[in-house]
Order: sequence, then C-alpha cells, then structure tokens
Amino acid sequence: MMLEENTNKVVIAADIRNQIKCYRQGAMGNYSTAFSVSVKKHGENVISLAKRVSSQVLNICQHPQKEMLVLACYIHMQPELIDAVAISALGDFGSKAGIFVGRNMFGYGSQNGYSITNLGKIKSNIIAEAIFIPPASPANKKTWGVLTVNNHMKICASKLIAES
Repeated sequence: MMLEENTNKVVIAADIRNQIKCYRQGAMGNYSTAFSVSVKKHGENVISLAKRVSSQVLNICQHPQKEMLVLACYIHMQPELIDAVAISALGDFGSKAGIFVGRNMFGYGSQNGYSITNLGKIKSNIIAEAIFIPPASPANKKTWGVLTVNNHMKICASKLIAES
C-alpha cells in the first residue's frame, strides 16, 4: 500500500487478544489497538520496505506503552469528548477541544490517512471463504481490510470519495 499510494505513513491495527484477560478463545470482537508506522521509502524495493516496516511494527509491539497508546487515550477521555471530536472536526459543533483532539490525535479534517486492518488467520470447516470489508474512517483516504480463511488471504479496499 505504501508504494501503491506513495505514502510514508500507514496506520496498522494490531490484535491484542492474547494480551487481555477477558478474551475467550473463539470469541469474535474488536480486540485491537492501532498505531502508525512511518518509513521513508528509499527506492521502490518492496522487500526492503517491508523489512523496515516489519522492524518498526515489532519494536512498537514489544513496548506496551507504544502499542496501547490509542486505547490509553480513549480510556482517559470523557465520552462526551469522544463524540465532540468527530462532530467538531467534521461538522458544525464549535468545540475548540474537540477540534484540537480530532485533528491532532485522530487525523480528522485532512482525510489523507492510510490504514490496514487485518482480522487475522483462521481455519474453519464451516466457513469456506470470507471477505472483511473494513470500517470507514473520516481520517483515512484508503483502508485495506485483510482476512485469511483456510490459507486464502483476501484484501478488500475501501476508498474515501470526497464530495466536490
């Protein structure tokens, strides 16, 4: 995606099922956090770029304070601020705090982000194949939804269509 879209930064959702005590094996849900990875592209070699991205992802995932930063912010925000963030940054609600948080922490307003959300890999005798349509985000220009079922990976892209 970074080469295709000519971007140095991508937001990645990370599975945290094995890190939380309330997860029950086989349960479906949004057990994830997100973080961004920025890598300057040196040439167009996809393998070297993938290695640098992988190195950053591993580094972030080895430090819970980096990996869980977005979740920590959500936990400490008042629910009213979370609602005000989107409404202020994208609509007509005049909250300076909401606009600040929406633009600086969530990327609302610029709508030029890129994101990859991977639901993971499963084997199933019941589900032959599946596709994951990623959730839209007002901060992202393009999002990939990735799901692997019975060793067959499918990628679904959702793209923001800006109003003229």
